Amino acid sequence: MKSTDSSLHTIKTFLKFGSEKNIQDLHENGTIFMNPIQYFRSFEDAELRGDLYEGISKIKNYPPGTFEIPALNFKGNYINIHLKTAYEEVLGNIYSLYCISSFAIPKPFEFSIDERVAGFGTHCLMVKDNRAFLNRMEKALQKQNLKYRHGFVTYYDRYKINGDVTLFQKPKEFEYQNEFRFYAATNNTTPLILNVGSLKNISQIVSMEDIMTLRLTYQE
Repeated sequence: MKSTDSSLHTIKTFLKFGSEKNIQDLHENGTIFMNPIQYFRSFEDAELRGDLYEGISKIKNYPPGTFEIPALNFKGNYINIHLKTAYEEVLGNIYSLYCISSFAIPKPFEFSIDERVAGFGTHCLMVKDNRAFLNRMEKALQKQNLKYRHGFVTYYDRYKINGDVTLFQKPKEFEYQNEFRFYAATNNTTPLILNVGSLKNISQIVSMEDIMTLRLTYQE
């Protein structure tokens, strides 16, 4: 399994999708809106932002077998059993970015952005200085005296995985989102708003229509 340590991979750019209003606010003022994990667990939008598996701690898949009800003298078969374990309420906040990197894109010259991301909004913030952005995020979280983590999200087959699941793992259905995630260990289930300062000098706003044409090339 390849390492998820972001320092071991080349990050070309971060992309943040959203409405024109929110992307402008991010670009001009550096407003970072970190939603609580509970928000993503209950949000219903056909597996765009909403994820019923968000915050799952363990998944167990059992192979086909038989079951018996002795009192009824009955025996039957089942195809499989899929069990998931989760806390009733999961604390913490998440901020997600689309990440074009050597981690997520094994064949860079075949890369294209999946059309499903258009569901996130009409505009996109393209970060041009990834290290500066990461530093600003870290400083903003440290200023709040919060423990935090950031890194690539990996994706699993929900019907094959067996064992513990972390907050940096999601079902394979979300793999097209190429997510890089920030997690802040808060003690509540409310949004966390950070301010990292104007991003005008390290980013630019692009329409969703234009960013969907993005391709990776190289110079000989």
